[in-house]
Amino acid sequence: MKPLRTALPACLAALALAVALHAAAQVQPGDNSPDLVEARNYTLTMDKVQKLIAAFDAVNKLTAANPALKAKMDADSGPNLTIDQRARSIDTNYPQVAAAIHAQSLTTREFIVVSIAFINDVTFVGMKRSGMIKDYPPSSVTPENAAFVEANFDKLQQMGQKLSQNQN
Repeated sequence: MKPLRTALPACLAALALAVALHAAAQVQPGDNSPDLVEARNYTLTMDKVQKLIAAFDAVNKLTAANPALKAKMDADSGPNLTIDQRARSIDTNYPQVAAAIHAQSLTTREFIVVSIAFINDVTFVGMKRSGMIKDYPPSSVTPENAAFVEANFDKLQQMGQKLSQNQN
């Protein structure tokens, strides 16, 4: 079992992802909204996570270079939007952001789903590794994704740290 200081950066990186996405999605095992169920059941792969990281990097650079764009995106983000509504909003209102995502071979919708899945699964694995939870709550993370994140935790943690550094 790793100490909390080892798992904490991964949780902080996941938090940075959540802020960057403006998804305002709560990572709670009892929430069975169709969007969260879909994201929790999405099968993570290293290829998809690498595309996600590259897309976030491109979007972060774009918004860092354009504070007005970032301010507009921050103002437009809403906690009650569905995945489809968020994707449609990005595609319609922020074509330069959509283009940065699409350049990584992800649709805007998939970018959002992979983001939520990554945040959810890294968070739960990090909590288990740090001893905050003994077992994964029912319906919180698929066994396949838990195994993937557990097997690649250090690499995923490093990838997440890169994102949190880009947020500053």
